[in-house]
Amino acid sequence: MRQQLKMHKGHPPYLGRPKTKTSSRTVELPDVVAAALRAHLEHGVTPVKVDDDTDLRRPARRPAELISRAASGEPVNASTFSRTWAPIRTRVGLPPRWGFRGLRHYYATLLIHAGASVKTVQLALGHSTPTITLNEYVLEWPDVLDRTRSLVDGALGIRETAAMSAGSRA
Repeated sequence: MRQQLKMHKGHPPYLGRPKTKTSSRTVELPDVVAAALRAHLEHGVTPVKVDDDTDLRRPARRPAELISRAASGEPVNASTFSRTWAPIRTRVGLPPRWGFRGLRHYYATLLIHAGASVKTVQLALGHSTPTITLNEYVLEWPDVLDRTRSLVDGALGIRETAAMSAGSRA
């Protein structure tokens, strides 16, 4: 991602540079998401004029093809987001007051509970270090200690049990 639509209170939505260096990354797009996005885009995307501040030396107003927009066709901003999001959130059965942050946490915990490593989750979320990921999601890895014991038991426990059984027969 080289640019993103930014929204700041008192300022109309505009294109700007990503928040951090790690925000510029390739995000893996699962097949199910790609199919949903393709279906959404089949309706066509009409460009909307927005300010482009990605190069602060040459700000411009230009057409941008936005994947999601408000019902009015304008870029989604803080004041229109809830009107756009609420019916969608309700239709898919998400809890009230669930927004993009909730979706981000859902994505992270889905990866964790499916067995993704800290490094994988870090890269997927764009955290600058695995420490940030661990600080945020450490409690989502509750089975790590059990899994550690199982790994050791699997490697050593069977042999130890067999040796102890052989010793008791002698």
